[in-house]
Order: sequence, then structure tokens, then C-alpha cells
Amino acid sequence: MSPLRRLGLIAAVIGTVVLMSLTANAATATWTVMPDDQSATADGLSAVSCPSVSFCLALGSNGPEPESFQWNGSAWALSANIGQADESNLTGISCMSATYCLAVGWNFYHGSTAAAWLWNGSSWSNLTAYNPATKWNSLNAVKCVSASYCEAVGSYSKYEGFGQHALAEVWNGSTWTGQPVNGAKGPVPGVLDAVACASASRCEAVGGGLAAGWNGTKWSPQGLPTVNGGQLHGVSCYRTGCTSVGTSSSGGGIETLAETWNGARWALQSPVGSGNVTEAVNTIWSAVHCGRASNCTVVGEWDSASNNYTLAETWNGSKWVEDTTPSPGSGGHHLTALSCTPGTQVCTAVGWTGGTGPILAERN
Repeated sequence: MSPLRRLGLIAAVIGTVVLMSLTANAATATWTVMPDDQSATADGLSAVSCPSVSFCLALGSNGPEPESFQWNGSAWALSANIGQADESNLTGISCMSATYCLAVGWNFYHGSTAAAWLWNGSSWSNLTAYNPATKWNSLNAVKCVSASYCEAVGSYSKYEGFGQHALAEVWNGSTWTGQPVNGAKGPVPGVLDAVACASASRCEAVGGGLAAGWNGTKWSPQGLPTVNGGQLHGVSCYRTGCTSVGTSSSGGGIETLAETWNGARWALQSPVGSGNVTEAVNTIWSAVHCGRASNCTVVGEWDSASNNYTLAETWNGSKWVEDTTPSPGSGGHHLTALSCTPGTQVCTAVGWTGGTGPILAERN
């Protein structure tokens, strides 16, 4: 063998070993608890958005009072006051920058009406959301494509919380406008819990056993694979499609569920339960982010017979791999929301540890 060919073979072997190492490292992640100051206490955090690594806003509550928390690059701290005690429950947030975030939820003060708040970098201002019914309207999630285009989803009912129907509305930078979610028989029954948009003309929303798509003109319900007890909780869209995650009850306990949208139909991304933690009684996925179809991160919890623990997993295109996540303290733990900063591999998850105390935020 010639010296040049020998060197080429050695280089190829080294390159293969390095690639294998990088691939193995990329398959899993180690999450750490993010530091916070003494003001950052809450019953739990319900939503988070991180437009940059050094800035995030998260929503939570302390008793009946809604709160927002800000990450400044080194610690979480209580942010400017949002809403009033007993007034608002805010569960969705989307930030375009450190000076533009939109939060949504519902308002108890005048009955259950859809609520929206705008962050300008230093304070929150109340917006008048669209309400199709006199009472019992709620927004659960929001996604902004730009400061002048944000989609929010939830539900409404004209029968005091019963007979809920899917709700969608759009923010154009100054006003909210309702968008009917209709099927062949009129308004679509159900609750939409999550929304993701690849562009202003392509969004997907999911909740429970319901999925709906926005094509730039109208929302339309979409068929889902038949899964026993299937419940979709989170969705993420990318250039070629979308991935949604949730739970099923097809086995002895609660199992993981992941489905993909290819632009024409929904299908199982992997077998039901393929993300189950081996020693778990239940494995629950709450939120997802995908850079592409073969690279997704989910967060949630797994339950033993006596406690529950934080959970994060990574999809590498062929299987789900469990990440390492801390579960501080002795109470129950759950990661409810996830935000991955655009253009980076940095993801931030928030949730609760059971009872009022330090907020729970983790980063990979």
C-alpha cells in the first residue's frame, strides 16, 4: 500500500470515529437547573419563549395572581406585574424579541373571556381579544411569525363551559380577528391546546383528539390516526411538515404518542409508546420542538409508583433517546413548556415541582 493511500485510509478511519463520537453526543443531552433569585417563586410555570439565549419570558402564577418571569442571561427574576389577582390565567406566550412578546389566556373578571397581553420590554399592556361567545372563551397557545402576524388558539362555549368548540384568532399588530374553525357540519367541537406556524400561510393546531390546519385563508379539521385514548398536547412545524406529541392509553398506563404531518395527512411518527421510560408507570409528553423531522426534543414527566420526575427526550430520526434531566427537591416534577432559541441548539423548559416554591426552569 502506498504511503498516500495509507494516510488516506487512516484519515478516513479517524474521521469515522470522530463522526461516530459527534453523533453519539448529539443523540442525548444533559439538562441543568437554571439559577433564579429569591423573587422567582410560583406554583408553577405554564409557558416560555426564548427569542435569544440571554432572554426568555415565562408565565406562571402565585396563588390566584398571574406572574411573568424574565431570564436575563444569568438568572430568572420576577418581571413586571401582569394582570390582577383573580383576573387572568395566562398559558401561552410567543416572543419575537426582548421587546415584543404576546401572551394569551383567559380572564375571570367578567366571566371567562379570552385574554391577551403585550410585552414592550419593560411592561405589559392589556389587549382586547376576540370572543365569539358572551362567556366561556379561552386562549391556550399563541405563535408569532412576525410582530404583525400571530395565531392564537383555544376554545369557546355558549353553554357555560359545556359543548366546547375550537377557537382561532389572528393578531395583526393592532387588533384581533376571529377565524372560524368549521367542518362539514359547522363549528368543530373540541379544544385546541397548541399551535405552530412555518409561515403566515401554514399553521397547525392540535388539542386532544383534534388537529386543524391553516392555509392562509381558512382553518380546516384534519383526520388523525386511530389511537386508543390519543391526546395531542404540543406541536412544532418546520420546512417539510410538523410533528405533534402527546399521550395514549392503549397500554396498562399512559404512553407516549408522536405523529407527523407531511402536508397532506397525519401519520404515526413512531410506534405508540416508543418514548416510554422503562421503569415508568406513566410517560407523558407535553411539548415539542423540531428543527427538522429527524431532530426533535420533547419534555414532560415520567411517573413511578410513588413519585413523578422531569423528562426530556430526543428524536434522532430513528428512535427516541432519553436525556438527563434533574428533578430538584422531593415533590412531584413536571416540564410543561419548551422553547428552543432559533439558530441554536439551546432549549429551555419550564414546569413545576409541586407547591409554591422556587420556579423550575431547565436548559440543555
